[in-house]
Amino acid sequence: MDTEGKLRSLINAVQMMTSTLNLDEVLEKLIQEVLHVIDGSNASVLFLYDEKIDKLYAKTAAGFDMDYLQFAYLDPGEGMSGKAFLTQEGQIFSTQHDTLEGMQDINPKTREYYSKARGDLEYPASAICVPLMAQKGCIGVLTVDIYKEGVTFTEQDLKLLETFAAQAVIAIENATLYSRNERTQRVHEVLSDVSLSQGGLEEITKALSTLVDAEVMVFNDFFDLLATSSDDAATIGKVLTQEYHGKLQHAMAHDKGSATTIQLEDHEESVYFFPVRTDHRSIGLICMYLTDSDVLDPLDQFAVEQTATIFALEITRRERNSYDALTYSGYILDQLLFGKVDKLTVNELIRTTSGTGEGRQYILVQLTIEEGLLSLMDISRKKETVTRIIRRKMDQLPFKTFILDQNLDMIFMFSSPDDMSESAVYERIRIVFAQIIEEVRQSAELSLIAGIGRTVTELEDVRTSANDASKCVDYLLTKNKTTSLLAYFELGFQRLFLKTESGELEAYVDDTIGKLKHFDEEHNANLLITLSVYLDLNKSMKQTAESLFIHVNTVKYRLGLIKDILDLDGIEGESAFELQLAVNIDRFLD
Repeated sequence: MDTEGKLRSLINAVQMMTSTLNLDEVLEKLIQEVLHVIDGSNASVLFLYDEKIDKLYAKTAAGFDMDYLQFAYLDPGEGMSGKAFLTQEGQIFSTQHDTLEGMQDINPKTREYYSKARGDLEYPASAICVPLMAQKGCIGVLTVDIYKEGVTFTEQDLKLLETFAAQAVIAIENATLYSRNERTQRVHEVLSDVSLSQGGLEEITKALSTLVDAEVMVFNDFFDLLATSSDDAATIGKVLTQEYHGKLQHAMAHDKGSATTIQLEDHEESVYFFPVRTDHRSIGLICMYLTDSDVLDPLDQFAVEQTATIFALEITRRERNSYDALTYSGYILDQLLFGKVDKLTVNELIRTTSGTGEGRQYILVQLTIEEGLLSLMDISRKKETVTRIIRRKMDQLPFKTFILDQNLDMIFMFSSPDDMSESAVYERIRIVFAQIIEEVRQSAELSLIAGIGRTVTELEDVRTSANDASKCVDYLLTKNKTTSLLAYFELGFQRLFLKTESGELEAYVDDTIGKLKHFDEEHNANLLITLSVYLDLNKSMKQTAESLFIHVNTVKYRLGLIKDILDLDGIEGESAFELQLAVNIDRFLD
């Protein structure tokens, strides 16, 4: 074809491509018209670049079977088309030796699909690859092949194809913008209709799956699986949380969509991630998995990114409903603890707890924020994270839960069947609160302490369990720094001292064993330790000697000295009780 004919063909091709704004139609016309523009060519492939998976994929082709070629992916720099993409320069492969050389680094899987797409193992006799350069960079590669021996492409063909490609990019960008808006509007309308009909997160997820022809999973920001499009999607979601937690965290941190590869059984597949965000944080993650090594259409990727707000609204609605339920449960608990427990309150509690009343047992827990020096603003900001962690953990307990939020303190009441053992209830609650304390420490940098009260079987006695929990918290706040969680039964006799003024306790210690403490300080002696061990070991001089690694006579001598200092006739009966009490109070104060 002469130059004038080639230019006329180019003008006709451009007119054909710009005759529609449907992207698929534009690409189909492009791949057909290029064969008319480039004289002698008999096959062509349009590769588009997917930045999320960092690969070129065959979008459309002439002279190839797309049933196979659609699965041929190239890394930048791989194969003839990959090299043109990487260098962003048009390249001519003049002979079959050149095309063989240019394609020798193609991975075996892509080579297999290419072979099946051609129906044989034949390599082109000559080929031209030109990058599709847009303002944002290279968006793909257009490759044209000749399979007839003795025919080769020229520099003139390369320049003509580059001119064609420049016009093709304009047509692609216009069609992409139009198709993006159209696709996004369609997806948004369908998902909005499902949301407005109160279909819930599960139905919205299934609707999106149908629209994009992909399995869909939705996680919250704790990576709990909230909804899936199918049982297969649920299985994949579990694989992601168990084996690819780090990749989920990385995807959640992105402002925009991303993609990664995962190993499923004996093959590698791509998974697309789209963060679900509010104004100030990510609250969820949409994950999409396509079977049969497919890629997610860039138009669908864009649509999902734009319509993720619908998922944000639904997740927020879930959290708000959960919060409202907790707020109402707090009102009921407030009445039980601080109001008058009348018949109306009891009946309402029974109605809202599906059987709370007879045959139930109750246990109360107090959770307290320890950072008293933080500003109210800091605590309020961190409290949002604390509340969300608590709501999530409460869903893991098989008990009806009531929560009363009192700023720095949160009081919990758990209702369980009375045929469940107290130890089993306690163990479940202890595990969950230990997890809450640790997760809050890591996520919100707050220190929490928790006290667990006794189990009671009557609603009228829940105040007793609440007081127990409060005493445990008081003890942790004032005396114990080795643990953040304490149950009332673990507190022992020391609970008797919690509500007594420290000055009164100190006076009792001083009146009872004060002289002994002063003697030890002045003479660097160990009489108080000897007395403490002697009393703990039921006044056995032999066991006391063995415990302190001293001779029995030394114990006998020290006890005599103790009686002289304290002016005691003996360490028996009431005097022994008062001495042991004083020793224990001294330990408590210390």
